[in-house]
Amino acid sequence: MKIMVWGPTPFAGRKSANLLLLALQAAEEDGREQLVIHADPDGSGPEHFLLSGHHRRRMMEQKEFGVEFLCRMLLCERFTKEAVRNASYTFADGKLHVLPGGSRGFYEEKETMETILNLIQAADKEFQNVWVELPAGRMAENETFFCEADCILVNLTQSPWEAEKLSKLPGFEKAFYVMGAYESRNIYTVGNMMLLFPEIRGRCGAVPYYPEFSEACCTGEAERFWMRKGREAEEHIYPCFFREVERLYRKWKEGCERRICGESGDGIQTDRSL
Repeated sequence: MKIMVWGPTPFAGRKSANLLLLALQAAEEDGREQLVIHADPDGSGPEHFLLSGHHRRRMMEQKEFGVEFLCRMLLCERFTKEAVRNASYTFADGKLHVLPGGSRGFYEEKETMETILNLIQAADKEFQNVWVELPAGRMAENETFFCEADCILVNLTQSPWEAEKLSKLPGFEKAFYVMGAYESRNIYTVGNMMLLFPEIRGRCGAVPYYPEFSEACCTGEAERFWMRKGREAEEHIYPCFFREVERLYRKWKEGCERRICGESGDGIQTDRSL
């Protein structure tokens, strides 16, 4: 499945962190390989959340790797699943591959986005899910990716200005809305966002704000943080954060399955030709 992760507001709502959480949950729950592709010239969040800490040396070891290298392999017709693995950083016991972003000059080249689109299509044949981080905003630039997507994860913050932006967005048929940087005291919660925008009912969920996860991302220890999940479950200490991430993932997956079967979020048959 080709999943485009996007947000209307740059640098808001923890888009990269939420992408990483869902990809880790997918790798754990489904036990199949996930690939994260970076198509955002503004920075590679998931890569740094996983590598800036005790894995930092790995950032210096590989010379020929990442999106830029793999696009060249694709143009030379040397694309294979093994080539993707070799060009990526791998986590979660070999189930999550993160393909680091290229240089800013690479993204500025005229043909780059078309090549990345071809890369996504090729990778989709080899991996269960291909998670693509798109630059926030930039509707016109992302249009081709939206059309190619099997699902669009729209990352939102709980704020009045974000709600205003949502009211101006086109009706994405394939969208699931993720509330990022979620806190109970926020003005706009999932409940009142559904009241304001009934069309997203059954197609939205939240990632609760959890300072320890934010700190782990900042120090590049996101994988170690995630590994606590298994240990703390054994000790019967299972933070609500992990339960909510599971709930969000399952709600999103169920929504995707319903849409593929031609049903709305309420289980009503819909016309898939729209």
